[in-house]
Amino acid sequence: MTATTDSAPPKAEPRRGSIPLTIALTIAAPLSIVGLTAAYGAYGWPAGLAVLVLATAVLSTGLGRLAGGTRGCLAALIVPIALLVAAAATSNVRDDLALRSGPAVTARVVDKERTAGTRDPSWDYSLATAAGSPVPGGRLNQRDQSLQVGDQVTVRFDPDGTTRPKRPEQIDLGTDLFWAVAVLLAAALAVACLGLYSRPAGLLRNRLAAR
Repeated sequence: MTATTDSAPPKAEPRRGSIPLTIALTIAAPLSIVGLTAAYGAYGWPAGLAVLVLATAVLSTGLGRLAGGTRGCLAALIVPIALLVAAAATSNVRDDLALRSGPAVTARVVDKERTAGTRDPSWDYSLATAAGSPVPGGRLNQRDQSLQVGDQVTVRFDPDGTTRPKRPEQIDLGTDLFWAVAVLLAAALAVACLGLYSRPAGLLRNRLAAR
């Protein structure tokens, strides 16, 4: 008599175009962007870097399994770049909210220099309050060089110094919010389309034929 041994069935891997995995990644993508923005704004670059690494690992692995092959590898490779670009857009909303709730002050320009490393010309202005202390948050940045050393300018600033001061007319929450929502929706839509496009071509046809 031949003895037979039962072996546990291998653990099923998510198939290409898996609907549950698509839904999970569609939710995870915008949440990762928001989490990266919040972590960097609240705790600085170490927390932002930690969230970026974690989100990249999760999304890259998930997208690789979801799409498979060359498409999955390419999607996984662009994840960190896409997260950084998207977080830059959503961070404008965070900055606007912090500045709108912050105080306004009439400051004096104490230094001026052209912003380094940018193609489009812009200028950075160091500001000081009437008491002589620096305005929290760093330098005021604007594209024109109408301000000169010694000029006075009204700005809003975050007392915690988490964002640069801005002139009231530079704070455009409505526009920044629109682009932030557009970026989040685009991230979710891109993942959803990738998942649906990666489903086996004959799967839907077979289901329809079975009916």
